[in-house]
Amino acid sequence: MNMIKELIMETEKQKRFEELESSERNLRKENGELRDFLENASVPLHWVNGSGIIIWVNKAELEMLGYSKDEFVNQHIGKFHADKDVIEDILGRLMNKETLINYPARLVCKNGDIRHVLINSNVYWEADKFIHTRCFTRDITNLKAIETEREELIKNLQSQVQQLQAELGQRP
Repeated sequence: MNMIKELIMETEKQKRFEELESSERNLRKENGELRDFLENASVPLHWVNGSGIIIWVNKAELEMLGYSKDEFVNQHIGKFHADKDVIEDILGRLMNKETLINYPARLVCKNGDIRHVLINSNVYWEADKFIHTRCFTRDITNLKAIETEREELIKNLQSQVQQLQAELGQRP
């Protein structure tokens, strides 16, 4: 009788062990899929720790700015911002547990070009410890160029209208 109980217990242990192994395989698969999703997302993403050091970046962000992972990770985020007061404000707001939505900034590319971006970010906290940001960056450089061109066209049209009005006002 004791042997039967031991055999049943051993069978149950083996079954539980197999279930745990299966769960672990599924978790590893899901973790791999999630990592792939983040690494290969079409939206630039990065994490910055509480000291302002970049601890992770995805391919889209590296491609947008033209840096390699080695040139970007473990650097202070301020190195890539064109306006130091902007990144100081961003980090300060994040330290104060604010969520940033469409925060405008200018980033410096490896080749020296400036990218106009909108940043959405908040912080992953464990208790009261700042672990890292969750930063999504949208490149709006082309939109900014179109906006600037539009403003110039409006100024030119307004000038032409004023000139025509002046000419019409001078005629008898």
